[in-house]
Amino acid sequence: MEANGPPERPKNLCQVADYLLSPQSGLKKRDGVFNESRVTYFRGKGAVNALLKSEFRQTAVGKELGELTRESAAQLLGSMIPHQFFLKVERPSDPDMPRNMLQLVQYQSFSEDSVFVWRYEGSQLRTHLMAGGLLLIVLAGVMFPLWPVPLRLGVWYLSIGVLILLGLFFAMAIVRLILFMITWAVLKPGIWIFPNLFEDVGFVDSFIPLWGWHESEEPRQAKGENQQITGEEAQEVVQTQVISEETAEKITKRRPMVEDAVDEE
Repeated sequence: MEANGPPERPKNLCQVADYLLSPQSGLKKRDGVFNESRVTYFRGKGAVNALLKSEFRQTAVGKELGELTRESAAQLLGSMIPHQFFLKVERPSDPDMPRNMLQLVQYQSFSEDSVFVWRYEGSQLRTHLMAGGLLLIVLAGVMFPLWPVPLRLGVWYLSIGVLILLGLFFAMAIVRLILFMITWAVLKPGIWIFPNLFEDVGFVDSFIPLWGWHESEEPRQAKGENQQITGEEAQEVVQTQVISEETAEKITKRRPMVEDAVDEE
């Protein structure tokens, strides 16, 4: 007697689920807790909107299904529930309980206003490849004494080079801090060497410029607000110019009025 295995899922529905799990679908995924396990859930309306996108029509299963309406997309998603791609759940009605604590709904059906928790994890090929690669790296590290001598020397020189670079980086960070403290005491507001070193910029931009004056958070915020105000003012000027041109055109095209004749006299 054979044991009950996982439910067999149709291939076309697996392709639909793979699309919904992919970033190109744009389906928002939220984290929750279901049966004391961390899960991912989504709203039915978001899944319907994802199936109506042009990106889905360009997939193989999208070309096979053709153009969908909201009703046909909802029916397609409803047909995935018996195959346990996802299950209908609900948030707790008790306001004292966390909103991400999900509870199973007894009557399983699809609706756009409902919440569904994923039970389908998609293709596990990438996960298996990453696990196999990690295992190979561990085995290679364990068998390091058996490596050829030139290869071991190369790894040793590489590790020494990395350590030297890390040491230079920490030394530079300490020197720039000492220099800032000296200049802050002598010549306020102080000077930073490589002021963008710890900023959220690219590698090359971290070393540009070579030095700069210290800026507190308030001037930076004020500078950003001024730039925003300048942009809004420029937009208002453009709108004013457009309105002025339209008004001038209307004035030139309108017919002479009785008031104009009176004014001319």
